[in-house]
Amino acid sequence: MTLSLICPACGRTLDRSLVQRAVCTGCRLEYSETLGIPDLRGPGAVTPEWDVAIVEQMVACYPQATYAELIDIRLRGAPTFGDLIGHEVGYLLTQTERGRRMVGMFQTRLAQYFGPTARAAALDIGCGSGASLPPLGERYDQVVGIDPSLPDLILARKALEIEGVANVQLVQAFGQRLPFPDGSFDYVNALNVLEHIFDLSAVLCEAHRVLRPAGGFGADSRNRFDLFLPEPHVKIRWVGLMPRRWAKSYVQWRKGVGYDATRLLSYAELRRELRGLFRQRYKVVLPYVSAYGSPAWIDEWLSRLERVPILRDLALWVFPSHLVLAQR
Repeated sequence: MTLSLICPACGRTLDRSLVQRAVCTGCRLEYSETLGIPDLRGPGAVTPEWDVAIVEQMVACYPQATYAELIDIRLRGAPTFGDLIGHEVGYLLTQTERGRRMVGMFQTRLAQYFGPTARAAALDIGCGSGASLPPLGERYDQVVGIDPSLPDLILARKALEIEGVANVQLVQAFGQRLPFPDGSFDYVNALNVLEHIFDLSAVLCEAHRVLRPAGGFGADSRNRFDLFLPEPHVKIRWVGLMPRRWAKSYVQWRKGVGYDATRLLSYAELRRELRGLFRQRYKVVLPYVSAYGSPAWIDEWLSRLERVPILRDLALWVFPSHLVLAQR
């Protein structure tokens, strides 16, 4: 059984009984499917030319291709940063273990502050190539992963096949227009994605809408004012300390690439966005750095620091990442 999907244009239920397309039962709009992944981005969605070519190649060789071979097609066909391709390949090949650590952290800390969630259904917003999907599939009866990038979703499909996970549904969609009825999920997950959302208010509003009462939200967010580590997307230190209008030019000068797909968030920005929707039922806290691969003893020191309010607040302003937890 799969979760209900709704038309992003009119909100009516979709009929998915047809081959390679879904049809809205209300406005009768048709939505294409590729490898069983429906495109529900909605009318007017634009697909970059390089994505079209990448998808054609990935679909053509999908049955016999390995996950590593699909990664190569994905990265070589897109305008990926030349000196970061090796990093991207390593990141994708090690995603399963990283996803398990991160989802485990989200769930543990969410239960610590708000109690455990029900286990019927979970949504992964910006699932990308699927790092969070296998561990979510182990914890929840039904899981949906959404992402606007079809090449990444094809990678996720292959990764799920390799892991033998069969209770995950993939959907090409935007976070600010989720194609699901109200109250569909017990938990909404967002791993490494908040800094890539340029309409965060709309996405958080949608996440809140599709959560069931007492449903939980877990996410991490790279800190704009991080003083300790290079910005992970371009490997440059202190980019977030600059005015936003300067950062693009600086990255272009240093790396020769654009910086249009990332908008780092500060501690204050996160709290402001969350407060408007979740009222007092949210927390922005320090993450377990062991979930990112750092030594576990650092978590013990951070736990002690969190018990001292003034030190905790100072750390949250400059620590590399934030952990976001909320309950509807």
